[in-house]
Amino acid sequence: MVTTMIMQRMSVAMEYGVILKWLKKEGDKVKKGDLVVEIFGEKNEFELEAPDDGILLKILCDVNDEIPISEPIAFIGKEGEKIPDITPKKLNAAAAPSVAASAPAVVTAKIESPKIKSQTQETRLPGGKVKASPRAKKKAKELDIDLSFVSGTGPEGRIVERDVVAAKDAVPQISIADERKVRKVETMTPLRRTIARRMTQSSQNPHITMITEIDMTEVVALRLELNHRVEKAHGIKVSFNDIIVKATADTLERFPKFNATLVGNDLHIFEDVNIGVAMATDDGLIVVTIRAANKKSITEIALETKEKGKRAKKNELTAEELTGSTFTVSNLGPFQVDLFIPVINPPETAILALGQIKKKPVVIEDMIAIRSTMMASCAVDHRVLDGAPAGQFLAALKETLENPFMMKM
Repeated sequence: MVTTMIMQRMSVAMEYGVILKWLKKEGDKVKKGDLVVEIFGEKNEFELEAPDDGILLKILCDVNDEIPISEPIAFIGKEGEKIPDITPKKLNAAAAPSVAASAPAVVTAKIESPKIKSQTQETRLPGGKVKASPRAKKKAKELDIDLSFVSGTGPEGRIVERDVVAAKDAVPQISIADERKVRKVETMTPLRRTIARRMTQSSQNPHITMITEIDMTEVVALRLELNHRVEKAHGIKVSFNDIIVKATADTLERFPKFNATLVGNDLHIFEDVNIGVAMATDDGLIVVTIRAANKKSITEIALETKEKGKRAKKNELTAEELTGSTFTVSNLGPFQVDLFIPVINPPETAILALGQIKKKPVVIEDMIAIRSTMMASCAVDHRVLDGAPAGQFLAALKETLENPFMMKM
C-alpha cells in the first residue's frame, strides 16, 4: 500500500512549508524515521522523516515550492505500486516568471478613447461609485476593462453587460518599452517570504497607534547598578531592552486584553505572558519568545535573551523558541531610530515599538533639566482594543519605567 508523505505542522503558527532540499531521490530505499527532505516553516528549518519503510516512488514538489500543511509532498511504497494521481496545492504556483536582466520589460497601458467618454447620461452615483449591473462588473473583470471609461446604456445610465463588451474594442492598448536595466533578480528567501505573508495578514486588520515619550533617566541608573553585579556574576551586560521587556510583562498583567488573540468572535486571553523579542538577523527579522517573562527577573531575561540571540545568528533555535509569543517588543534604538510605527505580529493583538534613548532638555517643575528620554509607540488591533485602553497601557508602562527600582531585579 502506498504511503503518502505530507507537509507536517512543525509549530503551532506554521501554515505552510518551503521545500529547501530533498535528502533522498526517487527510487531510493527509505526506512521509517529516515530524513527525507529539509523544509523551512515559520522562520526555522526542519527535516521531515519517512513515515514508513519502502521506496521513494515519487517526489511531488520542487525546491522552493510553498506547500500548505497536510498537502502531499511524496509517495512511499513498494516497487511497481500504482502511484495515486494527486497534485499538491502550491502557494507559489501562480508566481510570475523572473524577468531576464538583459530583456527590457514591456508595459501594456490603457489609453482613454474619446468615443467612450461621449456619455449621454451620468454613470456615477453620488460619491463617485460607478453604476453597473453585477453581470457587467463580472464581464469587466474578465476583460480587464475599467468601468469608469464605459458609457452606460441601461436605465438611468446604468452600465450593462453589452456596454462592457462593446467597450472592449474601444479601449485601445499600447505597448511601452521599459528601458530600465535590471542588475539581477533575487528570489526571496523562505524567511523573507514568511515575513511577507505575515505582514500582509497583519495589514488586513485595522490598527491604531498610541505614542508617548518616556523619561528613561532612572532606567539608565538601574542598568548601571545591575551591570556592576551581573557582569561579574554571569559575564554579560543587561541591556535597556531587557529592562523594558520586564516592565512590559509586568504591565501586561494589568491589561489582559493586550495579551490575547482574536479567534472568530472570541477573544482568547492567555494565562502566560510570553514576550516576543524582535531580533534582526542577516536573513530577516525573527521574533524570539521569552516565556513567562512576568515571572522572571531582569537578570534572568537578560541571560535568556543573550543566549537565544547567539543561537539565532547560527540558525539553531527550535520551533518552540520562535513561536508562542503573546505580545511583541520591537526595539530599533540600537539603529539610532527615534520613532517608528510598528506592524502587529499576528495573531497577537498589540505590539510595542521603541526608539533610541538620548539626552535632551526637558521641563521639570518649571525648571529645565537634561534627562534621558525615549519615544515609544504601541499599535493595537482596533477590532479588539480602542484608543483609551491603548493610552492607559502606555501610561502604565511609562509609570513603571520612570520608577523602575520596584521591579524584580
